[in-house]
Amino acid sequence: MIVRRRAGFTLLELIVVMALMSIVFFFAIPRFEGSFLFDDSKQSARWLIAKIQSLKEEALRTRREHILVLDLDTKRVWHTTAAMTIEEAELAMRRAQAIPGGARVVGVEFPPETRIDSGRAQIYFYGDGHSDQALIHLQHGDAYSSFLLEPFLTQVRMFDDRIGFNDLR
Repeated sequence: MIVRRRAGFTLLELIVVMALMSIVFFFAIPRFEGSFLFDDSKQSARWLIAKIQSLKEEALRTRREHILVLDLDTKRVWHTTAAMTIEEAELAMRRAQAIPGGARVVGVEFPPETRIDSGRAQIYFYGDGHSDQALIHLQHGDAYSSFLLEPFLTQVRMFDDRIGFNDLR
């Protein structure tokens, strides 16, 4: 006599599992709405962090100096390299874009006490993997946030307020 075993799940078992998963998602999804990944007001922050990290990686990969240019008056951002000709740098400036998400850069600080609140600020990313140490201040509506670039770290630290280098100590 040959005994055959049934493989798979019954329809009732599948319905119970789907119902339990639906209940879990019903309570879990609303908690993600206010998170960093889904908040539209954080789009600018995500874009700026990604731009900084990609420039650090590109400078290290190509072994060339890259420069992030922040024009605080026109609210536009672009990047150049040390190897660009004057015409290529002007083309990069003409292709400059505003930061997505509606935020604007309102200031850039360099240690020990250099602060730029208008005009252009340039942050250098060097071919050996380090960058300038800087604090970039972003304003979105009435809210401010600051981004700390450390010379030898690829991560960018974000603060939910406008801070200075003295506040970090």
